[in-house]
Amino acid sequence: MNAPERTFLLKRALIQSLADCGSYPVREESLRDQATLKVDFLQPTTAELDAALRTIDTERLTVALPTERGRKLQLTDAGRLWLAANAT
Repeated sequence: MNAPERTFLLKRALIQSLADCGSYPVREESLRDQATLKVDFLQPTTAELDAALRTIDTERLTVALPTERGRKLQLTDAGRLWLAANAT
């Protein structure tokens, strides 16, 4: 599997994990754990997951909410549309 495919699968796993949580914001570490379970066959590294998190943040598919316990992410309307267009 090439790098762009891995990146796409990680991005989709992160966004799907957020969608599964509904409108509730999710801590980054919990989101990483949930996404890793979805793509366990890839055995993603922390660096790959962090890069995918930065990508979805840069593309404004998520919004970051600062809290006392760290950042929480929430899916945006653009993220929902991206997921609908790229669902399995």
